Amino acid sequence: MPNKLEQFKVPLLQKNNIPEVIEKLLGKKIFNVQIERLALDCRRKGNPHFVCNATFNTEIAPIATSEILLKKYKKNNEMPNDVSIVGAGPAGLWAAYGLLLKGHKVNLYEQGKPIEERFRDIRRFLKGGIFLEHSNIFFGEGGAGAFSDGKLNTRNRTEFSQAVLGDLIKLGAPEEIAYLAKPHIGTDRLQFLIKNMRKQILELGGKIHFESCLQDISVTENRLNSICINKKWQPCEVLVLASGHSARNIYAMLSAHGAQLEGKSFAIGARIEHPQSFINESRFGKGVDYKLTGAADYTLTGKTAYSFCMCPGGIVVPCASEPNGVVTNGMSYSRRNSPFANSALIVPCHIEKDDIKSGIALQRQLENAAFEMAGKNFSVPKQSAESFLSKKSCLWDLMPKHISHALEAALYEFEKKMPGFIKNGTLIAPETRTSSPIRIVRKENGESVSISGIYPVGEGAGYAGGILTSAADGVRLAYVI
Repeated sequence: MPNKLEQFKVPLLQKNNIPEVIEKLLGKKIFNVQIERLALDCRRKGNPHFVCNATFNTEIAPIATSEILLKKYKKNNEMPNDVSIVGAGPAGLWAAYGLLLKGHKVNLYEQGKPIEERFRDIRRFLKGGIFLEHSNIFFGEGGAGAFSDGKLNTRNRTEFSQAVLGDLIKLGAPEEIAYLAKPHIGTDRLQFLIKNMRKQILELGGKIHFESCLQDISVTENRLNSICINKKWQPCEVLVLASGHSARNIYAMLSAHGAQLEGKSFAIGARIEHPQSFINESRFGKGVDYKLTGAADYTLTGKTAYSFCMCPGGIVVPCASEPNGVVTNGMSYSRRNSPFANSALIVPCHIEKDDIKSGIALQRQLENAAFEMAGKNFSVPKQSAESFLSKKSCLWDLMPKHISHALEAALYEFEKKMPGFIKNGTLIAPETRTSSPIRIVRKENGESVSISGIYPVGEGAGYAGGILTSAADGVRLAYVI
C-alpha cells in the first residue's frame, strides 16, 4: 500500500519540486511520488500557495488508461461485430477507441472536416464571417470542445475519466493534468492531441469518414436496420450517436422515428469580459508574481445566476451552427496569456420532461435576434456592464426580461464579492449552448429505450457536459456495451 500525504502546503516556487517538499516534511527519502491533486489556495490575499495530496512508495504504478481499463473486457459476442459511430467529438472518438480495443470493427462518420482543415475554416470565419454549415466552431473533428478553453473539469472523477486523462497524457498532454484540481490543455494543444487520437484509431483498424453527414435512419419494429449517409443507405445494426448538443437535426430525426426524448433544464445568459489584471488582483492581492500562479480564475454562484466555463487569459469568440444565428463562447490557449478573462454568466432555465421543443426554440430565438442586432455579419452584441445596469437598449432588448432581471441581480451580488466586477466588465451575448435542452433517454447499458441498436453518448445525449465527461461517457459505453 502506498503512503499518502494530504492537504500539505507547497510554495509557488516549489510547484515543480513536490517530491523535495514531501521529503523535507517527512525528513526521509521517498520514491515514486504520485500527485493526486494540486490546487491553488488564494483565500489569503498576498499569500497564495498550492495545496497538495500525494502518494508515494517504492513501486512504479502505471498510469490508468482506456487500454488498461478495457483489457480484461473483450467484445460481447452477442453484439454485431460492426459498429457505426456518428460524431468525432470527445464522446465519439473515445467510444471508437474503446470499441476498437475490445475487438469491434468501427466506422466513424463526421459531418465536418479534419481538425487541421477545420482550423483554417474557423480562422476565415473569425476574420470575415464566412460561415460553413459543417465546418465551424461547433462541428468538425474534435467537436465543440476543440475550440474552447480546453478545460478538463469534472465534479467527480471516475475510473472512466481517469482513463481519459491517462489517454491524453499518452497522446502528448502534460502529466500534470492527472493531478491538477483544474486541469487545462488549451485550444492550441488540443489540435495535436486530436490528430494523435485519429492516428491511434486508424492504427487499430478503425475507419474515419470526414464530410459524411447522417441524414436519416431506418427502423423496423423498433430496431435500427440501416442509416443514410450523404444520401446513400447502408446496413447498420449498431449506431453510436455522439453528435453533440448543437446537431439539432438529429433530435428532429429521432423524434420523427419515435425515439423517446425528454426536455431537460439548461441555462442561458451572456459572457462577461474583464481585464485579467483585475481578476488577478481581486483573487490573489497585490505584489504577487502572477507568472508563478498563472492567470487567476473565479467561480461565482448567486441567487439568480452563476458563472460557467470561466476562461482566464482567454478570448470571446462568435460561433454559429446555422446561417441566421450567432452565439458567443469563450476559449483560451495553453499559456492563457491574453490580457483579458471571460466567463459565462448564466441563468437556469427549467424545462419539463414532456417538453422537447421550447428549449431549442428559445435558443434559436435569441441567436437569430443577436444575428439581426449585430448586423447580420456574425459579430455579437456587446455592452458595458454599467450601461446594461442603467437599462439602456441593446442586451435588454435582446434577452427575455426574466433573464435580464436575473443577470442584473447577479451583477450586483457579484460586485459585493469582487468589487469592480461591474465597472470593469463588458457583457457579450448571447450564451445559449451551455448544455443540451434535450435528453435522449437510454438504458443502463447505453442503448436507447425505444430504438434497439442506437446508443446515444456525450453532450448531445444529455448525459455529459464538457470534454472530459463526454470522452468518459464514450469509454463507459465501450465498457458496458
